[in-house]
Amino acid sequence: MKKLYSAGKIVLFFIIIFALIGAASNITERKDSRKKYHDFMELSDQIDVLFLGSSHVLNGINPVQLYAEYGITSYNMGKPGGMVTESYWTLMNALDYCTPKCVVVDLWALDRNYKYLDIMNGYEPEEDTRNSVSLLHTNMDIWPISKTKIAAINDLISDPEIRKEFLWNFTLYHSRWSSITSGDFKPLNAQDSNGYLLGAEQRQELYLNPKVEQALDTTQILSEKSVCEEYLDKILEVCRQRDIEVVLTFLPMAVSYDQDRQAVNRITEIADENNLLFLNLLPQETQSVIDYYTDMSDDTHLNVNGMYKVTSYIGGKLREVFELPDHREDDNYARWKEKADQWRTSEVYKLANQSDLYTELGEIQYLGASTIIFMRGDSKALHDSLVRRFIKHLTGTEVIEEAYSENGPYLLIRDTSGRMSDVPVIYEFSGETQVEGMETFLGSTTYIGVKDFAAVYVNEDYDNNYLDMEEHYYDDIQIIILGQQGEVISHLCFDTKWQVKEEN
Repeated sequence: MKKLYSAGKIVLFFIIIFALIGAASNITERKDSRKKYHDFMELSDQIDVLFLGSSHVLNGINPVQLYAEYGITSYNMGKPGGMVTESYWTLMNALDYCTPKCVVVDLWALDRNYKYLDIMNGYEPEEDTRNSVSLLHTNMDIWPISKTKIAAINDLISDPEIRKEFLWNFTLYHSRWSSITSGDFKPLNAQDSNGYLLGAEQRQELYLNPKVEQALDTTQILSEKSVCEEYLDKILEVCRQRDIEVVLTFLPMAVSYDQDRQAVNRITEIADENNLLFLNLLPQETQSVIDYYTDMSDDTHLNVNGMYKVTSYIGGKLREVFELPDHREDDNYARWKEKADQWRTSEVYKLANQSDLYTELGEIQYLGASTIIFMRGDSKALHDSLVRRFIKHLTGTEVIEEAYSENGPYLLIRDTSGRMSDVPVIYEFSGETQVEGMETFLGSTTYIGVKDFAAVYVNEDYDNNYLDMEEHYYDDIQIIILGQQGEVISHLCFDTKWQVKEEN
């Protein structure tokens, strides 16, 4: 009995030790991977589409919007720097949890000819290889030890010591005690304020004065079959075996190079050989889904405006070609509706409280907001080509250019309330104008725009001007966000330096 008692104490001791190590590991672990894939683990059995690729996918596809617009359930598995080799192993790990109907693979860097992320081509600076390994943790830390994960690490990492970081990451994170914060002790859903984005990340910033350089069209293809293409073959094979549809993409970049165009030509061949849908979103004569001057956050990454356009375009293609189910009316998918509502609420809040004029104009478009926009005569905004570009995206007309040539004033009433199509009802006025009794969704509307005064009156209520001609008389531009019933949600006034002054 004494021996059993002693053995029991030893076993209990080791159980406690391992429990403490496990708890310490959870606390010290970098949380990027768990934040990104938390909802995947929760919703994996309901996912119809997986998006694989690099940060172009991470910042280019919004699964929440895809659900809100089409009822398609999806998850964004993209990661910074992610190559096709990593996409393959991300897919293999994900398939242990779900069987999607469709996999969308972005093929940026198809020309890359290496698989070991701790070696790369062998001549990169050590900082690049360290960063490459660090970024792999985002895609790998979430998965528990399994045959698939072990195979992935052995395939992507050559150094046995570095492999240990992934197979038991306490060896990597145990020294993080000096940098942990209170957030490391909180439940995951309390840490991540953007948890509703289903793996995606939005970039709000606008790339001012972008460098737009597109390589010339060419008939050449990549000179050799790269390692990344070999892994694309593996993706296609595993999807064939599991009866999963595959879509290939090349998402927009403001700057493209010869190898990008050559890669696109090779992808076109692969798509034809395998009867696959290939969505090439580099600019072509037949289409240009985005505007590189309003929709980029840098040379190669979309901002939230571009993300909205690309997501809507790809969602439409997925619905058209594969007839994916619309789950919006299915009570079993209530969690997806919650995510969509969270996203919408957050974006409407940003719209109503925005301090950057360019971002505000972009958000009006991608959220489909009803709005009144007024620019006084001699407005600095009228003389800004980018502001006019945003306005033309909102209206689809050239009236803002007329206002520019006339030096204002300019008024836009944009009605998206209850519309049955994607085309809003537009009322625009350039130069000094007086119009009475327009029937808008606000009611019978009168607009007066003259040199020294401007007003928008509704239903002959001449005591209440929608425009502020007192405190904000000299402000450059006024933007009024309207609700579905015409109620004022927010009134933003930007002075001549475009510093926002909010009036509720």
